[in-house]
Amino acid sequence: MSGPMALEPGGTEQDTLALRLAQAPVRGDDRTLALRLPGHVPDPEAVSRLAAALADRIGPAVHPYEVAALLEAEGLTAEQIKQRYGHPNLFSLATALYEQVPRSYPEPPPAADPWRPDTLRCLLRGVLFALPGLAYLLTAPLWHPGRHAAAPIVAGLVSWAWGQALGHRAHLRLVTGRREAARTLLTGAPLGAAVATAAAAPVAGPGPVLLAAGAQSLYLAAAGVLLVLGRERL
Repeated sequence: MSGPMALEPGGTEQDTLALRLAQAPVRGDDRTLALRLPGHVPDPEAVSRLAAALADRIGPAVHPYEVAALLEAEGLTAEQIKQRYGHPNLFSLATALYEQVPRSYPEPPPAADPWRPDTLRCLLRGVLFALPGLAYLLTAPLWHPGRHAAAPIVAGLVSWAWGQALGHRAHLRLVTGRREAARTLLTGAPLGAAVATAAAAPVAGPGPVLLAAGAQSLYLAAAGVLLVLGRERL
């Protein structure tokens, strides 16, 4: 008997040995003896058990290569794949698992509603800006509201306008990082308080009224910093 024996790596010739008679006694009688080496026959039960164990991670795969990557992550070696599951290589086992497990694509988790109001934060912001009103009540014996109301109003309006502009500028800086935004606020907030106090000085005159207007301006500047940085809870 004689016949070719393929020795190239890869392919099905690695597990099959074909022996052909040198001369066929009858025309058309092709007598060939094929011997399949043991250890390379797929074990359906073992493959099914592996598919059941990894079904939740194989189901979302869109290509057998993803299953192959999963098997590599599980630590399966080429020797284990051959002996335990009877497949010649990793990709053969991955293809079998991919075909056996039905596709299941889980729904993404629901995204947070960006328009859902944060009631506690809104309440804190309201209290934060309303606190100067309580200070006016506590310091009422020191100043006359009829004569001195213009100074806190002017300082409040200037502080509000400056805070809006500074907050917009700081929010733009947040794109590059909180440090840049904090640096902008650290520079702009004291400057805004000084500008608001200076604007109230002509109508306040020297004394406790100007001091109250300056304290209000400084407080509103600090409140704007907390709002931009999201630290109202402090």
